Amino acid sequence: MSISPANKMQWLLRRELWEHKGMLVWTPALIGIVMTVLGALMAAATVAKSKMHAALIVNGEEISWSTVFNTRTFGPRRTEIIDAVANNYTYAAAPLFLALGFLVFFYCLSALHDDRRDRSVLFWKSLPVSDAQTVLSKAAIALLVAPLIVAAAASLTSLALILILSGVLAANGIHVFAELLGSPGLYLGPLRVFGLLPVYCLWALPTVGWLLMVSSWAKSKVFLWAVGVPLLLLILTVWAGKLTQTENDVNWIQMNVIGRALLGTLPGSWYLFEPELLPRMHALAEGGSHMTRIDVFSNSWSSLAMPAVWLGAAAGAALIYAAIRLRRWREED
Repeated sequence: MSISPANKMQWLLRRELWEHKGMLVWTPALIGIVMTVLGALMAAATVAKSKMHAALIVNGEEISWSTVFNTRTFGPRRTEIIDAVANNYTYAAAPLFLALGFLVFFYCLSALHDDRRDRSVLFWKSLPVSDAQTVLSKAAIALLVAPLIVAAAASLTSLALILILSGVLAANGIHVFAELLGSPGLYLGPLRVFGLLPVYCLWALPTVGWLLMVSSWAKSKVFLWAVGVPLLLLILTVWAGKLTQTENDVNWIQMNVIGRALLGTLPGSWYLFEPELLPRMHALAEGGSHMTRIDVFSNSWSSLAMPAVWLGAAAGAALIYAAIRLRRWREED
């Protein structure tokens, strides 16, 4: 009975998730749980100590936060604050996004090397699965599945944290839960996180390709090869730049070659590689409150208009092809 390529890919993805469940599933879940528990403990401590009851002292009289927040003069400001919180609460999950960069980095580093180290590659090669399907399944885990898992964990953690914040405010007489539920930003926030996955995939492709190629080629000390070679190139470019007085020219190599080989798996790395995106975002933010809500999302998508992202994606695809060829060559060697 023949198995279709789609079924083979589905089977390979399940294998990767099964073999790396601790790294890909339990680590984001654990970080999210720890963040939620810490948020709950901090909220409980805040309520217990009643730090928020006294906002101002006027003529020796304590004015509570709830009194300030519910005054007529503060009314428009209250709506603006709730709107800002509802539209930006997903940033509270920043530790999870940072962890994604490290998870993808170390997953790619060991993805193809571990099979050869424990000789399990001989078993997997005995199955009717090609080297291309195996390498592409690992690239799909790094570029699609792992970011999806982290995005889901980040969305759930952010929602839990904003519910805890609402509970703290309610305990101090400030009831914003109904207004938060009525804000479109509360529901659009997770959609924006998932909507940025294609941008992340394209910017992370060079790093994923480089790490998979090294993992497929190196016989040992994969980390040293993957990180040491770019760092050695960095030292050489700095030396050459100072020797020839062309520091500005070699900066392009340092950022677009060395930087993208090592740092592309970090979400938001496009702001590091393309600093001109930041002034554009500031310009959008100055355009009004509506644009402020969507600046990061639209600004990140605008990075796809830059040639650097597509040149990097092409280089990443070439490196993944090299990883496929090297996997076959290394085994025959």
